[in-house]
Amino acid sequence: MDYDFIIIGTGPSGSIVGSNLAKKGYKIAMVDRATNIKKNSDTNSFIFSPYINKSPFNYTPLFSNQLGGNSALWHNKIYLLSKKEFNTENWGFNYDELRKNSKDLSKKLKLDHKKINHTFIKGKFNYSKSLRATKLGNLFHYLNINSFNNIDIFTHSSPIKIIFDKTNNAKKLIIKNLTKKEKITLKVTKSIIFCAGGLGNPNILQNLIKGYNQNIGKNLCDHPHLNLGNFDEKSIKKSLNFSKYFFNKNTYLENNLFIKKDNQFAGIQLDLSGDTTKIIKKIYCKINMFVPRFLLSILITYYSLFIKILDKCLSKINIKSKYTYEFFFSQRKNYQNQVKLNKYTKDRFNNFKSDISWNISKKEESEYNKFINQLIGKNGSFIKTNNKYAYLSHKILSGLHPSCTTQISNKKKEGCVDKNLKIIDYKNLYVCGSSVFKINGFTNPTWTIMALANRLSKHLDKKYKYH
Repeated sequence: MDYDFIIIGTGPSGSIVGSNLAKKGYKIAMVDRATNIKKNSDTNSFIFSPYINKSPFNYTPLFSNQLGGNSALWHNKIYLLSKKEFNTENWGFNYDELRKNSKDLSKKLKLDHKKINHTFIKGKFNYSKSLRATKLGNLFHYLNINSFNNIDIFTHSSPIKIIFDKTNNAKKLIIKNLTKKEKITLKVTKSIIFCAGGLGNPNILQNLIKGYNQNIGKNLCDHPHLNLGNFDEKSIKKSLNFSKYFFNKNTYLENNLFIKKDNQFAGIQLDLSGDTTKIIKKIYCKINMFVPRFLLSILITYYSLFIKILDKCLSKINIKSKYTYEFFFSQRKNYQNQVKLNKYTKDRFNNFKSDISWNISKKEESEYNKFINQLIGKNGSFIKTNNKYAYLSHKILSGLHPSCTTQISNKKKEGCVDKNLKIIDYKNLYVCGSSVFKINGFTNPTWTIMALANRLSKHLDKKYKYH
């Protein structure tokens, strides 16, 4: 079977690149591990990432097991990486280009870009506007990828080998399909594009490319999320202008307060009481056996309901308040945080799984505490209290937004892909997704991923339509 482009992964980047190129008339193959391929699938059905053998307890990567990838889990949060975040690193192209592709994408999807890409200063704080675009949902289904006659979808499949010519030009991709229990050879005339996410991309590339760039998998960054505080309605009045969207009636707009210090960022929003089932959910996500997962899901459901009722009763009699602040932090580059192949454990496709090394450095922990104390504490800008609040590793939620594992750079010793997202040293291999980020920022990366995918599809069309 001959294809112009082969796309690995049907998530936010794969779906945007695939639909854009299909509209230009190219013949495309899309390859995905997903086995849950129903259109009306449960958006809360997720499992521990199948690429991963083991990870620290406080790092819980999720995998939707659906066509559409983790766009099934993103809750329609539209944020574009801000100019301040983008400009802390050299991406090889300027922010106006990213913004232009974001604006172009919002026009295609009939969204008001002013509600997506707008930062402003109020008093001594920075704010960014964002939007919950509830109509988008799972992007694979929203974009009707299945309706394109020039796209073939290979589900329950994974690449197991690339065949190159003498000039490092990929000519064939061999995939393994578990449904049919067979190997399928796909011929590619133009490019292969890896869109398997911050953990999937480094895992697949390390399995497929012999003597791969040693930077692949390094500098794993994420967004540690942390809910802090226990505040009453009187205390939080000043904070309603940067609250979660559900505090604002009849609108899905919200503002995020953000703080910058030495290229480190923290985003803050007013939220309801923190999730008391976080530890149980972490255990749930790391178990793949049906019976234990089923029992834990029942426990989570009823325990969550019990806690909600209890919290409501306690707040009524002023024993417990119902408001917290959610902090979400950016992370610095750290070679010790990485995704690395485990040469003793293989998945069902006979590819090696990966082990994750990830932690928060002492320096980052100190910076996070400064961010927290700037907002709530003895001299807190929004809440003045003698209670001490600090970053607590056992309370964080992390693993949702793995980034920076195949970083963009025009120098091989510093990165993995060039400014056009082509893998350095290979003629027709490209990578798209949060793995190419130069900095992970402090917000949900999905819309920025989509803007990069929009940019990549334009580049590929321009590159090949004249050949």
